[in-house]
Formats: sequence, C-alpha cells, structure tokens
Amino acid sequence: MDKICAIISGGEFSSFDGIENADFIIACDKGYEHAKSQNITPSLIIGDFDSFSGALPSEIKRITLPCEKDETDTMAAINYATSQGFNKILLLCALGGRLDHLLGNLQSAAYAAKNGATVKIKDAENEIYVFSNSEILLPKKDNFSISVISLTDRCENVSISGGKYTATNAVLTNTSTLGISNEWVDDITVSAGDGVLAIVMSKTK
Repeated sequence: MDKICAIISGGEFSSFDGIENADFIIACDKGYEHAKSQNITPSLIIGDFDSFSGALPSEIKRITLPCEKDETDTMAAINYATSQGFNKILLLCALGGRLDHLLGNLQSAAYAAKNGATVKIKDAENEIYVFSNSEILLPKKDNFSISVISLTDRCENVSISGGKYTATNAVLTNTSTLGISNEWVDDITVSAGDGVLAIVMSKTK
C-alpha cells in the first residue's frame, strides 16, 4: 500500500495539486510560508530557517537544523520521509529560482529513488518523476515534450512504449542525451531497472 508524503520546498511557488492525497506533509523552511498562503497545516516543519523569519507555530512538530550543514533542508525532509517508510513523495515548490537548488532537489529525489521511493516534482510548466526498478504509466499530455534522463552513471533495462521513439531494455548513461525530446503518440509507459531514471515532461506551448 502506498504511503504518500508531500514536501513543500522553498523554491518558486507552484500549485499544491495532489497534496490532498498526502498522508503526511513536511514544510521546509520557506516552504512553511507557501503552506500558510494556501491554508495548509503541515505535519512537520524542517529547516535552518535562514529564508523564513516569521513566527513558527509551537503546536506543529519542528526539526531545527544548523545553518552550517552538509545537506539541504529538502534533503533532510527526504531523509525523514524515506526513514518513515513513505514510498511516494510529492515535491512541491522545488523548481525555479536558483539552479543549484534545483540540482540539489534532483539529487535529493535520486536519493529517495535509491531508497525505494518514487518522487514526483511538479509546477505549471514541468512534471518530473524520479524512480528506480519500477514502471510508470503517463497519460498523453498535449503540448508537452517528454524526456528520460539517467541520474546515475548508468540506468539499466530502460523501456519506453507509446512514444514516437521506443526502447526495449536500453542502457542510458548520465553522459548521453539519447533520451531527450521524445514525442507522444499515445499514453507512454516507461520502465527502468537498476540505476535512477528521471522522466521530464515540459510544456512546449
């Protein structure tokens, strides 16, 4: 049975679509500001609070991190979610803004995938899935491109059906652009074996 954790990061605000299905909600630092703006009460607040300066509610469980640390606030939230057995993670407000933060969020998602979770990252222009040893069915999305990218050195047994370009048990590497810019023909199914794969869908119009 799926256990879903929604993590509200501190990037540019994006829709909270899907958060209603979450069993647990974590707000990361400025993510609490995003949560308040949508009248969402998180189950947990995590952060060093260098980007949120308001008052934090005493009734919500809080994990305060040091400002000088080896992991981002979002990574700390991913760590918490995987340690609690959540196998589906919805990562919100994690795109836009600083490029290093975006890459850090993808690295955090890759860590979750290596620990058995599937991560969905979504905003108005993009939808990303990060996973390993699994299969994802994607209903056709008009005016969206679709790409598959290995986030590890190699991703084994990558298969794609329903797109203009198909693959069966292919090997993708993180130094190849082979999986960039596929096109929809029908609903697309993507599966992957060992390694971490990202499916990136981006609006084209």
